[in-house]
Amino acid sequence: MRLITHNMLSCNIKGVSNGFPLKIEAEKVIEKEVDFNPNFLRHMFAKIEWKALVEAARSMGYAELPEDSPDATVIESADETFFRKLHHALLELHLEEGALVCPETGRKFPVNKGIPNMLLHEDEV
Repeated sequence: MRLITHNMLSCNIKGVSNGFPLKIEAEKVIEKEVDFNPNFLRHMFAKIEWKALVEAARSMGYAELPEDSPDATVIESADETFFRKLHHALLELHLEEGALVCPETGRKFPVNKGIPNMLLHEDEV
């Protein structure tokens, strides 16, 4: 599971009001090379929850992203180094095995072979 996917997932258990961001418990992280496209990154930047991305990347062993989100106006003139780091975090880091944990309930959603299982139990719907 890529971090771009993680950045859009939340816990949907009935009664949960703070289900984002899901914490990552990484058992196995792999890197898969993806073609670099700075225009895609510029477009996606506004949709990304920066703090959640930085926390997720760090939980997977990648600490190259700045703590504070760059200003949206700076993104248009950002250098390639920044976009390469963002590209690597969003698209090349894959959570292969582990779990996503609801920040409110502590419920663990397993990730096997890169696929998160977000199905809820009957009492959670």
